[in-house]
Amino acid sequence: MVIPLAHELRVFHHHVQEWREKHLGKFVLIKGSEVIGFYSSLDEAFRAGSAKYGLDEFFIHQIVPDQQVNVTFLGQSLSA
Repeated sequence: MVIPLAHELRVFHHHVQEWREKHLGKFVLIKGSEVIGFYSSLDEAFRAGSAKYGLDEFFIHQIVPDQQVNVTFLGQSLSA
């Protein structure tokens, strides 16, 4: 079974640690083995990929911290 964009995903996983130091929060655009660029928003990355590759597949992934912590606070408003 062929997994779409599997090569690009491997490229992402190979480099993500180093990218976290300089590009945390950005969106990386990858096509094949080529890293096209880093973008401030998903929309910006998608527009760049669409302009360059049209309907052909390309890979976009946000660079996030290695260990994310999701915290939810449930409480009641306290008034004096």
